[in-house]
Amino acid sequence: MLRNLMAASLAVVLTTGGAFAQDAGVTKLTLEDMALNAHPQFDGVSAAMMTGAFSEEGLYAANSVMRQGAVFPPHSHPDQRLTVVVSGTMYLGVGDAIDPANEQAFEAGSVALTPPGTMHYMISRDGDVRVIEIGAGPSATVFSD
Repeated sequence: MLRNLMAASLAVVLTTGGAFAQDAGVTKLTLEDMALNAHPQFDGVSAAMMTGAFSEEGLYAANSVMRQGAVFPPHSHPDQRLTVVVSGTMYLGVGDAIDPANEQAFEAGSVALTPPGTMHYMISRDGDVRVIEIGAGPSATVFSD
């Protein structure tokens, strides 16, 4: 499954030009130096797009930080998401309500692969969490009722 996602992502980059091919050079991004934008609805959640956009066709990647205690409530996406935990421990739960019994801890260096349409949520219980979220647009976020 992961191999298929990586192959599909590579195909998207190769067929659309990708961020690297546009100027025939490599762009270096430093996560800690990126200007993050606060989420308009959820305290303690901020992000910056690294490449692409959720609303556009093709590969996208976002650098996101959740401060300790932040909750990104139950939601789903039409695309498959690959979430790489860069630092901290992210608690990811499946379902349309927050329930610690349905959570799994993803420590720094781990990856969460979330299938399309899966209702899930994320919490930073133990400290700040930085993740890189990768997918293929156009995408959207649909919140639980």
